[in-house]
Parts: sequence; C-alpha cells; structure tokens
Amino acid sequence: MKKRSKQILSNFELMLGILIILGFALIAIAAPLIAPPEEGESPYYLPKDGYKGIPLPPNENHPLGTLPHQYDVFYGLIWGTRMAFLLGLTITLGRTLIGGLLGLTSGYFGGMLDGVVMRITDAFMSIPAVAAAAIMYALFGEIGQMIKPDAQTLLSSRNEQIIIIALVAFGWMQYARLIRANVMSEREKEYVPAAISIGTPRGRILFKHLLPNSIRGMLVLIASDIGAMVATVSVFYFIGLIGVSPLGFLADWGLMLSASRDWIVSSSNRPFEFWYTYVPPTVAIVLFTVGWSMIGDGLRDLLDPRSQ
Repeated sequence: MKKRSKQILSNFELMLGILIILGFALIAIAAPLIAPPEEGESPYYLPKDGYKGIPLPPNENHPLGTLPHQYDVFYGLIWGTRMAFLLGLTITLGRTLIGGLLGLTSGYFGGMLDGVVMRITDAFMSIPAVAAAAIMYALFGEIGQMIKPDAQTLLSSRNEQIIIIALVAFGWMQYARLIRANVMSEREKEYVPAAISIGTPRGRILFKHLLPNSIRGMLVLIASDIGAMVATVSVFYFIGLIGVSPLGFLADWGLMLSASRDWIVSSSNRPFEFWYTYVPPTVAIVLFTVGWSMIGDGLRDLLDPRSQ
C-alpha cells in the first residue's frame, strides 16, 4: 500500500491532472457562490443584460465582458463547469454501461453470441460520431419537438439530448472490446469452472466474480473519454449542429465559443479586440480536456505491470 501511494505521488502527470480536475470540481460546487443566479431563473442559462449585438469588454458588472446580445462570459464560464461535468460523466457512464454489459456477456458465452456482438461492434465503429449525430437528429428531430422542455433541467435542448444519445449509442464499442478481452482471459482461470461446478448462479459468476476482475484498463479509458466528450460536444456547437435552446442561452463552453466565432477575427488595427469572447471558453475546454487526459495517461503508467 505504501509503495502504491508513493508511486501515485511520484507520478507528476497523474497528480497534475488530478489537481486540474479538482480545481474545476471546486468551481462547479461553489458556482452558486461565485456567480449567483437571478432569483427565480434557471441557473443553467446565461443572464442577459441588454440587446446590443456587439460584445462589450470587461467592466465592473461583467469581469470577463459579454458575448453578443450581452450574455455574461464570467457567469457562463463558472456554470459551464457544471455542464462540462454533466456532459462528460453522462456520456461516459452510458458508454460504460452498454459496452460493459455487451462485452461481459459476449466474452463469457462466446460462440455465436460473441460473433454477432463483435460484428455489430465493427459496424458501429465504422460510423463517425459526427455523421451518427447528424443521422440521429434527422431521424428523431421531429420526435424531439414533441417533448416539452423544462427550464429547470440542464439538458432541456432536444438537439443536445439527441447529440448525447448519439455519442453514447456510437461510442460504447471500445468498452465492449476491452471488457470482452479481459473476460475471455478470466473465464479460463480455475475459479470460474469451480464456481460453475458448485452450482453458482450464472448472474453471480458474471457480476460478482468475472466483472470485478475484468475492469483492467477501464479507468484509463473512462478518464480519457470524459474530457474528450466535452471537447466533442464543443465541436458540435461550433459547427452549428447544436443550436441555441428556445428557453435561452445555455451555460456551455462550446456554445459560448460558437457565439464568439464571428468575433475571432477583428479589424487589422486591433486583431484581438474581442479576445474576451473566445479566450476564456477556449482555455476552459483545453484545461478540462487536458486534465482528464493527464489522469488517463497517469493511470495507464501507474497500472502498467512493466512499470512496477
């Protein structure tokens, strides 16, 4: 235990990644204190302070300035931290559950079931996430219009819901392959035939014996995926695949960056005049993604038997 603790503390990449994500977590927890929402309004929508189409520079009322139509950048940066955790964790959890269940059953039963699951996995892996999101929006966009939005929920935009479903539905394959490979290795060990011989229920073998021993590499994949999903959703916002909710401007870094794209290039005399519209959300996205990536890489090094 002491040796493992020393290895963790001596892993600079892992510790730096943890510190970065802990910083974001503290901001997310303290968001109501750092940027108090208006009374009676949903905290996940940016407050609007006017209708002027030109962004305003940092001032007393808006420490980081405003986006077009006077949406507060500082408020979006703070509450966008909660949205980043929600998006990353929701998508990754969905991928883990689907991929883990399919990989567990496929690896244990093998045979025709394993062949069918792996062919389905290969088929899903051949479809890019952006194309999948566009297809799902085309198929389910009309259905989404029938869902009554709720201003108190974070993911009230039907566009965003469809994107999340698409990223889950077309992103579980790596988890399935990883769990399947581990399960196929574990099922050959003595404790599995022994459990079968004494009549242990199949569900108990799967979920109490095989699954806990087959999650090697899962934490690495999860940590890397959380940050990657936030960056991916930001790309969808930037290219216009996800629009502004009719309920208001959602506090999301990707949406903020999308709103600032017309102001990235300014006049030749003042090329960075509107830096406050795109630099803060860009830095937040990069740090959040890099933090999780560093945790994933650090865990990979820590759990690699060759490094012991």
